[in-house]
Amino acid sequence: MKDNVAALLGLEQQLRKATNLAQLFYTIVNQTHRCVPYTQAVLLCGHNVQRLEVVAASDISSVDYTSPFVSWIERLYRAGLASFDGSCQQLLTPESVPAELAADWHDMVPSQLLWQPLVAEARDGEIRGVLLLFRETPWTEAERGLCGHLATSMGHALFALQRYNPLKGLWQKRRNKRWGVAAVALVFAVMWWPVRLSTLAPLEVIPRDPMVIAAPIDGVVREVVVNPSQPVGSGDVLVHLQDAELASEFEVAQQALLVAEAELKTIRQSGFSDPRQNARIAELEARVNLRRAEADYAAARLDKATILAPGDGVTVMGDPAEWKGRPVRVGERILLVADTQKVELEVMLPVKDSVALRERAEMKVFFDNNPLGSRTAWLKHGAYEPQKTIDETMAYRLVAELEPGEGENPRIGMRGTVRIYGEKVTLFYYLFRRPITSFRQWLGW
Repeated sequence: MKDNVAALLGLEQQLRKATNLAQLFYTIVNQTHRCVPYTQAVLLCGHNVQRLEVVAASDISSVDYTSPFVSWIERLYRAGLASFDGSCQQLLTPESVPAELAADWHDMVPSQLLWQPLVAEARDGEIRGVLLLFRETPWTEAERGLCGHLATSMGHALFALQRYNPLKGLWQKRRNKRWGVAAVALVFAVMWWPVRLSTLAPLEVIPRDPMVIAAPIDGVVREVVVNPSQPVGSGDVLVHLQDAELASEFEVAQQALLVAEAELKTIRQSGFSDPRQNARIAELEARVNLRRAEADYAAARLDKATILAPGDGVTVMGDPAEWKGRPVRVGERILLVADTQKVELEVMLPVKDSVALRERAEMKVFFDNNPLGSRTAWLKHGAYEPQKTIDETMAYRLVAELEPGEGENPRIGMRGTVRIYGEKVTLFYYLFRRPITSFRQWLGW
């Protein structure tokens, strides 16, 4: 009991200490776990309860509004408002929402949802936000009561920070009309200053035209004998597949060939004394050729159980131990053999940061191991359609090549950040490109 009271008092103290909305959002979605256990927390805020937006989520540094998770949460919120007014605490499960939302529920979040409005009692219970808490176990009455108490503190903190305007005093101090007109004119003139449109994106050094080491036959990997980034030469052993069954097939084919050859030899010898046996010679010769072809095929499959390097380079792969015992299909890639002198850059440009790129667009590359230095790169080609990345965001895949003569080639797998330059635009467009895009999407133009 003492621990619960201490956690509650500590959380309320953290809410009062928040100096800005970002700090307050982080405290609400991450520190509430001290008082009430949950798996995932999502906070929606805004000035209109019908149009609240996701502003923070637990264990996520920033909200990506193009991600499927955020889109699903906002659809869930709208569905909740359609079924109840949203101003009271509610318990929701996949069975209490429309079928199109329930289909994705278990892939997105745990099954038990506590819908907790954050009200500002100083404004007659005005809803300042909604906190969604997800977990697998049902919510108890004590936990629901504690969440209701915390909601009033969180709502008051949101009300206090949302109405705080740090520019209010500044505008009151600047009452000189001439100064104001001059400042507005200067800002207007600066906004027309031409600048190069640019954006930042993560990059990774990848090999150019690597040799793909794929499974030549269906089988099971017995051992990967090389390590990541290990130099190999042409003909070096890379991978062993399970060959016990292949060796047995080869041995059976060999024995069948010997039997067929022996039978043919016997018939040929007996043909001198019994001419009728000569009629079977052609049939037995065909059988021997068939058995020899089967033996050659079995030998070729047995040889393919040992995969060799087709050329010189270094290996590009993950953990070799993860391949032990893994079944593979014909053509399935196991690793790469790359030339360290042939590298290029893979850039994943987020959809929300995309800009119009010209052919051979210029890029400035900053590798993580040398943040003070930069390299020049040029766009080689880019994908027309975005794809999903590891962190569940949509991004365009771009491939760039480094400017030769600016230093040694970076190591394969090295990461960094690249600034991509587009066409020249005004400073106003450069600064307000994202707000303009969001405004147009909101209006539906």
